[in-house]
Amino acid sequence: MTPPPSDPPAANQSIIACGQSVDIGAPVVLWNDKGGFNCPNKRGRENCSQHDPVLDDQPTQPDAAYQILDPKVAYQELKKTVYQLILHYDVCYCSWQCHQIMKDSTFKGSQFYLDLDGTIYQTCDLYWKTNTGPSDDRIGNTRSVHVEMANLSWEALKEESDLYKVTKDQYRKINGQWQLILPQTYRDKLRTRDFKVIPARSHKQRGYFSRRINGAMVRMWDFTEEQYQSVIKLCRGIHRLLPKVKLRIPCDTKTHRIPLDRIRNFSRFAGVMGHCHIQQGTSDDLRPKYDPGSAFNWSRLRKAFLKETGKRRPS
Repeated sequence: MTPPPSDPPAANQSIIACGQSVDIGAPVVLWNDKGGFNCPNKRGRENCSQHDPVLDDQPTQPDAAYQILDPKVAYQELKKTVYQLILHYDVCYCSWQCHQIMKDSTFKGSQFYLDLDGTIYQTCDLYWKTNTGPSDDRIGNTRSVHVEMANLSWEALKEESDLYKVTKDQYRKINGQWQLILPQTYRDKLRTRDFKVIPARSHKQRGYFSRRINGAMVRMWDFTEEQYQSVIKLCRGIHRLLPKVKLRIPCDTKTHRIPLDRIRNFSRFAGVMGHCHIQQGTSDDLRPKYDPGSAFNWSRLRKAFLKETGKRRPS
């Protein structure tokens, strides 16, 4: 008799920068782990010197070319260079699909994916730059690391789906709860067997949230509770590895409101931001960005950071 399938072994819980690791208390699958995703399009950071400079903004090289010459020196350089963590939605059914899209590109990449069940995939050492958030000054990737969080965003809505052209809304109300009806192809890719994709929050009867971001109305269902728990732990871990990435988000010091449009000091802000905060789009080849979108609970992130830092209000 064939035994029932079992969940995969527990993932490690550490993220890595220049060989230095930090346990973040959340499941992390590294690029060299079984079932991990290796970033297909890494680049060298121009402000770091511990790699062959040919890797800076050049076509992707064979993976063996991406060697860190002196990890100790590299780590000190990286801590001085990186001061932003940028949050994205991937407009995908799951992180596996996101990775397929990255592989099909000649330049796209992200240091982290965050799957629907809260699993974090680190795709490369944080020493390497990835091209997923250039920002309006076009050098945003040099100073940042990125996480692509699984969420279909507007593509889950039949009326707005232009990429997948879905024939019906992808979320349905089941036993009083909204749930993403995940196709079996993608359900099989989640590390948590039989995981139910339930948004952490829903908005009124319609379920999805709707807010204007950088000039466009963005409609989407929320991320899962597991994703929120993991992204908070990831932020804390990155702060420990790279202290210039402060545990703070954009917030008006007078009104205490969290903006969703690009902020004025986007290039100098040290902390956690959305792609929407750094890229309003300044030319035909640099489009406005809206992620992590209208549903993302920035207030929850802010409260977690204030609790961690012991501050009553954001600085």
